[in-house]
Amino acid sequence: MTNPLAKFRYQFRPPWWALLGTLLLGGLLVTLGNWQYGRGQAKQALLDEHARALQQPARELASDQPLPPAGQVLRVRVQGVYEPERGVLLDNQSHQRRPGLHVWTPLRLGDGSLLIVDRGWLPLQSAAAPAPPPTGPQIVEGYWRALPQPGMRLGAAAPDCAAAAARPQRVNFPDAAEARCLFGESLRPGLLELAPEAPGGYLRDWTPVGAEAVPPQRHYAYAAQWWAFAATLVGLFIKLNLRTRTAAPVHDRSP
Repeated sequence: MTNPLAKFRYQFRPPWWALLGTLLLGGLLVTLGNWQYGRGQAKQALLDEHARALQQPARELASDQPLPPAGQVLRVRVQGVYEPERGVLLDNQSHQRRPGLHVWTPLRLGDGSLLIVDRGWLPLQSAAAPAPPPTGPQIVEGYWRALPQPGMRLGAAAPDCAAAAARPQRVNFPDAAEARCLFGESLRPGLLELAPEAPGGYLRDWTPVGAEAVPPQRHYAYAAQWWAFAATLVGLFIKLNLRTRTAAPVHDRSP
């Protein structure tokens, strides 16, 4: 007697090109996810290091103090007199997706050198006539760091020091040579971000460069998306290549 119930068996024999394509594309998707996850971890570590630096007591900025590593800051204290007539505006600076500028004002130190002080962010509609800084000798605290750099710098034309003398002037991420054209050869390296509690500044929500535009959580979300794409690809690969076939009928040999 034949058993009317047929047994079903699965067959998984994908073509070689489908297997190779899935391995290559899946590997790429996983690699992109890992890269975004690593970027998120690096950015979080940078934020943590930045937050710790902000809590440190201020130290006197020595003339031979080396610049902090890229992306890091050092809380320092300096004494000097602001020279607002030589200030510039750093253009193309956004805050919470609002366009604006950063106000850079040089501070004349006791040894005659100049130090750029970033007094904070202003929206475009308020940047036509920024308020002057405090006059007379000042004790200024802030976060000393390397000059900010753009995500991409197009070209490397030599700075025009004669044109740099005009004020007020808007600049776009000057490098060290361009900064010396703007402020003179006695310029100290780096930039001092004015402490939020110090007088004479504007909005000062200091964060590492790029952390506001792409925070760690967004990198983690991107990583999850890439990994989800990889999982979907594997699922489709299995579904499209896994087939069922009917086994031979099973005969009931019971008496």
